[in-house]
Amino acid sequence: MATVLIVDDEPSVRDLIRDTLELEDHVVNEAVDGPSALEALRADELPDLVVLDIMMPGMSGLDVLTELRGQPTTKELPVILLTAMSDDATTWAGWSAGANVFLPKPFDPGALLDWIDRVLEGGGEMEPTL
Repeated sequence: MATVLIVDDEPSVRDLIRDTLELEDHVVNEAVDGPSALEALRADELPDLVVLDIMMPGMSGLDVLTELRGQPTTKELPVILLTAMSDDATTWAGWSAGANVFLPKPFDPGALLDWIDRVLEGGGEMEPTL
């Protein structure tokens, strides 16, 4: 069982991820945008992993990830990026910002679970392919 922070501005995506993770007994916290995600991550108890959408209004997931990697308490926090933008430039920007895994939308919930398990077990670094 792990604690996972889901950050996505689309309620249906958050619902899908939350329901999938709760079926596996994970504890789920949610944020609807970048600023609320950063606020949640300033709390005393960090999640074990973050599932982060790139395309959000105001502050993108890449901006959030860059901020996380710049803070001592969150620089090693595992992050799985989700996005409908899977072009080479966006993929490379995600890797450059420090993502552990990059999954394009639409995604298979089972594949997301597999990646979460793999990352939490310490083997979750996909190699960038362009």
